[in-house]
Amino acid sequence: MNILERAGAAIRHAPGLEHADWLWDRIRPAYDRMLATIARGHGLERVINGTDTIRLSPQSRGFVAQEYEPAVWGRVMHEVRTGDQVVEVGASFGLYALAFAGRVGEAGHVTAFEPDPQSASALEANVRVNGWQDRITVIRAAVGQRSGQVRFAAARGMESRIETRSDSGDGVITVPLVTLDGQLAGGRIDVMKIDVEGFEQQVIQGARTILTEQHRRPRAILLEVHPFAWAETGTTSASFLGLLDELGFKVEDMGGAAVSSISEYGHVIALRK
Repeated sequence: MNILERAGAAIRHAPGLEHADWLWDRIRPAYDRMLATIARGHGLERVINGTDTIRLSPQSRGFVAQEYEPAVWGRVMHEVRTGDQVVEVGASFGLYALAFAGRVGEAGHVTAFEPDPQSASALEANVRVNGWQDRITVIRAAVGQRSGQVRFAAARGMESRIETRSDSGDGVITVPLVTLDGQLAGGRIDVMKIDVEGFEQQVIQGARTILTEQHRRPRAILLEVHPFAWAETGTTSASFLGLLDELGFKVEDMGGAAVSSISEYGHVIALRK
């Protein structure tokens, strides 16, 4: 944090003031304006989990604690090497994508897919304040098993998702739908991260070619799994794990134990056999 942020935090949590929401509400607009002025062009520095230094635009600072999913973070970052080609599907405002870019260095590259316009805008702002426009490519599209258009429930933060219901209400827009095989034709993936709110299997199905060609397939795929949403996408634990096995991947939890069934939300990692 910079000096202004540290001062703000100290005041916010000072004895006798930690519950004075009325005071903080009054000074927050001026505080936010000052912070935006200070951070203009170069962002606000954050060290995530004590290992990865990134910069965030002011619009993203409220989403990030300096300790963030430490077990998941450590597991996937362990797989990333200098010069890697990393793909993130469902990148949100870019916390993982930025850390990946810091680790792959100038010789590597990160391709980040994000269909939500608000999140993609924040992601692009974060890429700019880090000066990594040549290291991170942002693609404003959803990813699935076919190309075309898809209805998308936008502006829901980290829970934006492809919409399958016809009565979904406000905030549903139409966005491009692409496949990884189509977007990455001729390229390779070394590490991939997928967070798509229940459409994990569809992303994998649209990447069959790149996931089976020996010189192009990733050594690791981190997946945030949403089994509570699988019924509406036609996914089951057996179909999901069976697909990964068919493509030549073994699945482990964050502790390294083999995964034979998935019934709860969480993270798994698929490793090339």
